[in-house]
Amino acid sequence: MSEAPAADSSADHACEALLILGVTMSGRPFRPSDWVDRLAGGFSSFGKDKLLRYAPAVRPVTFEGTRGLRIDMRLLQADPAAFRFVMNFAVDNDLAFRCLGRTAPASQAVGR
Repeated sequence: MSEAPAADSSADHACEALLILGVTMSGRPFRPSDWVDRLAGGFSSFGKDKLLRYAPAVRPVTFEGTRGLRIDMRLLQADPAAFRFVMNFAVDNDLAFRCLGRTAPASQAVGR
């Protein structure tokens, strides 16, 4: 049995990024409320100025008043295990997510 079916089937690879929202598919707020900070914190580091720096691929956001996590699809190529971890978390907890932006098909890409 593959360990990545949920992540692979849930991710729309034509998206530029995925937004995982802090609400379940049934519309209920997800608890604990600091889940975004916990997940994003796992991908963050402290700079020389001792301030927290979020990774470009995993960033906390607020969308229409709801906290969420923006996952850049480049994470899938850069670190497939990390991408599966985040997506499996979303699927296992029945979190709503949506596609942000669409990439042009290779045949339509300009200058590539």
